[in-house]
Amino acid sequence: MKLNFPKPDIFMDEVEARGFSIVKDAIPIDFIESQRERWLPKFVKKNVDKKFVRGNLILGERNFLSYSKISAWCMYRNFEFLWNASDDNKALEVHTLIHKFRNQMQNFNEDYGLNYNRENYGIYISTSYYPLNIGKLTAHTDGHKDVPIVHYMLPFTFKGKDYEEGGLYIKDTSGNIVDVDSMVDPGDIIFFDGRQEHWVDVVKSNKKEALGRLAVFAIPTHFISDSWLEGLKRSIDVYLKEILSSLGLIKLG
Repeated sequence: MKLNFPKPDIFMDEVEARGFSIVKDAIPIDFIESQRERWLPKFVKKNVDKKFVRGNLILGERNFLSYSKISAWCMYRNFEFLWNASDDNKALEVHTLIHKFRNQMQNFNEDYGLNYNRENYGIYISTSYYPLNIGKLTAHTDGHKDVPIVHYMLPFTFKGKDYEEGGLYIKDTSGNIVDVDSMVDPGDIIFFDGRQEHWVDVVKSNKKEALGRLAVFAIPTHFISDSWLEGLKRSIDVYLKEILSSLGLIKLG
């Protein structure tokens, strides 16, 4: 698939200056529509495997679909790992091309993150769905040691059509709060510096045809070594956070 990417340095300059940049008309519309059809029916509670949506990931684990609703967030999130066979090779190709463009923006080797290094550093593909009138994610920042994170976000549903309020907000380098979702159209890609505070306000709409917020991004991270003990610790952590959050004793960010 051929994507419509301009020169990467132009957009990296804008990310450094503002904290984010939007590449317009980068992805074919038919791909966006096919991904809506692929993903929206999957995000129902009967398909959920786990309650884990944020935190450490284990090298070698299976793909899984999660749902979690606590004070800090409410969302479905599907995790796809590159060591597992993909059920949509076209989507994998698109995300690989976007990731290579992101690497070019940062002057990295274009395959950086596709082949895991000695620190188990690589990417995974995360598709997130924020249900109508409850979906949200608290304000936070992202970063890994000395490696800057430039996130990309490819929306599959759109503000003003599929939901009316809420969505992705970014605090730019000047401290202004930017309603990013209101700036994108089908086929656009959002690139932003993960070190800038960002969040998803509650996604709202009263329209019957509204769908909620659906978007995908490939996240660079350090995976932890495969271990049943690490998996057990993660499960305990998830349930402990749920309990403490429900009691109002912690606020996760």
